[in-house]
Amino acid sequence: MKGILKALAPKLVDVVASSNPVAGTVLKMATKKLGMPENSTPEQIEEEIERNPEKATMITDIEQQVKVMNIELESYKTEVDDRKHARETFKDDWTPKVFGVLALILYGAYVMTVTLMPHDANDETIISLVLGQLSGILGTMAAFWFSGSSTK
Repeated sequence: MKGILKALAPKLVDVVASSNPVAGTVLKMATKKLGMPENSTPEQIEEEIERNPEKATMITDIEQQVKVMNIELESYKTEVDDRKHARETFKDDWTPKVFGVLALILYGAYVMTVTLMPHDANDETIISLVLGQLSGILGTMAAFWFSGSSTK
C-alpha cells in the first residue's frame, strides 16, 4: 500500500492487514462510507482517496470507530478469559456447586411458599425484594457455570 492511507488511518490499515476478526467488518465499513463496492481492496480505497482527497475525513472517522471496536473486542476477550479461568479454578471445588443447588432449592421453596400462602398474608414488597435477589443469584450462577453473559 502507498503511504497516504497508512498516514491517514494507521489503525485501520493495521486491522485490515492483520488476521484480526474485525478486519472484514472494517473493510466493509470503509467501502460503504466511501460509496465503493463491498469487495473493494485496500489498494482501491487508497486510490479513491488519492482521486478524491475530500474523502480523507471519512477515513479518519472510520479510524475512530476501529479504535472503539478494538477496545470492545479486547474487553470481551478479557471477560471470556476471566470466566474460563474462574471455571477452571472452581471445577473441583464443591462449595460453588453446593451453593448453587442450595440457592435453587431455596428459590423453589420460597416461590412455592408464597404461592400457597393466602394472598392477604403476603407483603408484596418483601416478596418482590426476595424474589429479585434470589433471581439475581440464580442468573449469576447460570452465567458462571453454563455460558457467558453480556451486560450491554
